[in-house]
Amino acid sequence: MNIEKVMKSTIIAGYLMVILGVAFYLLSQFVTALFPVLFGASLLTIQRLANNPSREYQATAFAAVCSLFAVMLGISSAILGTWTTFTSLVEQIAMVVIAAAHLSVCVSYLANQAGVDNTMQTPEAIY
Repeated sequence: MNIEKVMKSTIIAGYLMVILGVAFYLLSQFVTALFPVLFGASLLTIQRLANNPSREYQATAFAAVCSLFAVMLGISSAILGTWTTFTSLVEQIAMVVIAAAHLSVCVSYLANQAGVDNTMQTPEAIY
């Protein structure tokens, strides 16, 4: 996985969350429907940080944390029943799906970057 794929997925997830939040706000008129806008704007801001090659890893980690918070908020509000209408539940589930997909891309990139080159290690070097 390369950083370009992560950056594109961050942009897509950010815009999807902004669109989701605005659409459901217009549909329901509840201010809490704007939570996806908060997460989407955060992802788009973090993506700007990733334009600096020396900060790609940190930006991806921040984006993963942002998506993790979105997943946790969406799942907890869906399970605990803090949603007020069925429309709110649909929005929470959509936010979880978008954030979880983005989180999986970020985590796979971070896992690949954190990999250790095992070709040079010998059993003596480990101990």
